[in-house]
Amino acid sequence: MVHRQLPETVLLLLVSSTIFSLESKRIPFQLWMNRESLQLLKPLPSSSVQQCLAHRKNFLLPQQSVSPHQYQEGQALAVLHEILQQIFTLFQTHGTMGIWEENHIEKVLAALHRQLEYVESLGGLNTAQKSGDSSAQNLRLQIKAYFRRIHDYLENQRYSSCAWIIVQIELHRCMSFVFRFTTWLSRQDPDP
Repeated sequence: MVHRQLPETVLLLLVSSTIFSLESKRIPFQLWMNRESLQLLKPLPSSSVQQCLAHRKNFLLPQQSVSPHQYQEGQALAVLHEILQQIFTLFQTHGTMGIWEENHIEKVLAALHRQLEYVESLGGLNTAQKSGDSSAQNLRLQIKAYFRRIHDYLENQRYSSCAWIIVQIELHRCMSFVFRFTTWLSRQDPDP
């Protein structure tokens, strides 16, 4: 049950946060969510989390990425793109390990793909990627290493239920940084 909620929760977080906060009309998050979406945001049962506390791991999310204020818009978009790309790769690589139903993974991958296309369509991303800015490149490498640690953790834990619960908690943490980026980016775009 918990494993079914993870892909849908990621899907909901990505669709609602990234698209709506970056669009110039900024459709409020609350208006978009419906009753089903609220069900997806149910917290993990505390008993499940407590059983897995011994499996906790610090994946060392790059601390530089948590403060978008230090970036130009294009650099922030490049960081956001890298995070979305790595989440996509995580689900594409490990999501079909028999833990979730295939249609749930397909929905998540489709939503992530749309998110990546949307971020790629924003003009500043191409400029930042082509500029070869060493600080942006360094941060992207740190983000890749962070997700490599998550991949390795799942593999070392043999994709156990507890490993997926720990990864789910970590992805929620990571998504809070995505919220920060999208909030900051939405403030950078002047209203038409």
